[in-house]
Amino acid sequence: MSTAYSSLAVLSVYRRSTSKPRAGLFLAALLLSFAAQMPAPAQSADKPKAQEAQKPEEHRPYMEPAEHQKARPRAFIEAAPHQNGRWDTLSLLMPINPVHVALMHNGKLLIIAGSGNDPDNKNFQAAVWTPGTNAINTFPIDWDMFCNGMVILPDGRPFVLGGTLKYDDFLGYPRTSAFNPATATFTNMPNMSGGRWYPTGTVLGDGSVLVLSGLTDTSSTVNTTVQIFTGGAWTPAGTVFPFPPLYPREHLLPNGKVFEDGANPNSQLFDPVTKTWSNVATTTFGNARDAGTSVLLPLTPANGFKPVALILGGGPGGGSVTDTTEFIDLSAANPHWVSGPAMVKPRIQLNATILPNGKVLVSGGSTVNEDPATGVLEAQLYDPASNSFSSASNMEFARVYHSNTILLPDATVLALGGNPQRKVYEPHMEIYSPAYLFNSNGTPASRPVITHVQPARIAYGASFRVRTPQAANIRSVVLVRPGAVTHAFDMEQRLVGLTFNAAYGDLVVKAPANGNLAPPGYYMLFIVNDYGVPSVAKFVHLGKGEKKGGHGGDGDHGHGGDDHGHGDDHKKPGQH
Repeated sequence: MSTAYSSLAVLSVYRRSTSKPRAGLFLAALLLSFAAQMPAPAQSADKPKAQEAQKPEEHRPYMEPAEHQKARPRAFIEAAPHQNGRWDTLSLLMPINPVHVALMHNGKLLIIAGSGNDPDNKNFQAAVWTPGTNAINTFPIDWDMFCNGMVILPDGRPFVLGGTLKYDDFLGYPRTSAFNPATATFTNMPNMSGGRWYPTGTVLGDGSVLVLSGLTDTSSTVNTTVQIFTGGAWTPAGTVFPFPPLYPREHLLPNGKVFEDGANPNSQLFDPVTKTWSNVATTTFGNARDAGTSVLLPLTPANGFKPVALILGGGPGGGSVTDTTEFIDLSAANPHWVSGPAMVKPRIQLNATILPNGKVLVSGGSTVNEDPATGVLEAQLYDPASNSFSSASNMEFARVYHSNTILLPDATVLALGGNPQRKVYEPHMEIYSPAYLFNSNGTPASRPVITHVQPARIAYGASFRVRTPQAANIRSVVLVRPGAVTHAFDMEQRLVGLTFNAAYGDLVVKAPANGNLAPPGYYMLFIVNDYGVPSVAKFVHLGKGEKKGGHGGDGDHGHGGDDHGHGDDHKKPGQH
């Protein structure tokens, strides 16, 4: 039995005890059980052997040590949820280490652990969970998908790129696999050109998938080939720029090029047509932001769909952790990085998740890498309009290495995981309910309701109708691409604002013009009312040449899970 679960079992017995004298005995038993079962200091999780460590500093990609001790979390009660939002801890525990998480168009989450950062574990596992229920279904997988890259194919299947062929020194798998949300099964897909451990995938405007970086299957060196998956096969796409990081942070731009902005300080631009790289700008931080994060800020009609990237936190080699942020306007003739507002504390292994209102939830991480005792519990909201941070309340649990956050269809955010050392992970999950879900007296805000979308399969540039009783009071309509997150970066999240008009109780909405603005695939469609309160999302499919009149079903799924107590009545909410 693992340390986490054996200790939890003793704690459960203690909680059931109603005798105060006996309670002290149970507490003593808990402490003794925990102390007896703590694993010995683990060997480095992602650290190569001595010969790798002797390579020149600038030639070695940063890899995680994951060798610190677990800390006990502390609780926080939010007094003003209408201002800061609120974190709630679920009673349900995650049964596997949630290293990789992707939201599927049926509203369920795919969670992949593989070996779960345990070299002795050969029971490779994944799980599917419907948020709002206790139904977490775990199942075995036939190879170790730990430390993969993952994107969502245009047909809605999560696409796994690489994984762990070997620990210490790490080698990557060249294998790939696609997950069918309907049958909950993986199907192996064509191999890549060599192994990839810590790769990044990016869905391009035509629905093809770009992959780069990751350690090879023959040595703990970075795979320098660039490939594009198209038509069911991998095609060569040149060579990566010099000294690429592992898990590079990448974003598809509206011009069809791919911007790379970390952890390396010299940002790069890839042209899928010419298959060449060019240097863009050097960050103001000037050093590697290892285990920092990056977000492509919302692309909206109001900002002319101008691409602006925001990078936050991290630190060179996992040290000198920074509280700094910076952003770059990639529509400028000569893009350059500009310092943004400082975060409340330095953060490494942090997460950043775009909300339907366009703000970015920044949470988790720690001031010392992989040390939950220095976990940053204070969450923050970044507002691109004002270029400022505000409070997003406090988490209960430290979220360090291998932790994730992901936007759910009910406009809340799930936080899960944290893996400070091998064989130890945080099983508790938390839900962040943003301030937009509360009235000023703390009661649930009234939410707009999407009753129907026609068609549910939408063609680029086409108009479609959204039926809602609140059509006259809608401020914005947005598409949010479901996330696929791991290692402090979401390879999929993207928010695209849409133009619309209210007519006869419906919203007539114009779809994005092309795939460079919004790559083909499934999206969450949110409507946001005049008070800034979003609906529960409907899933729609966006693509080229979708049939007129729509598809009979598979794109039109609302979130079937719990609404986390936030009502959909038609009263006006209080001001936030």
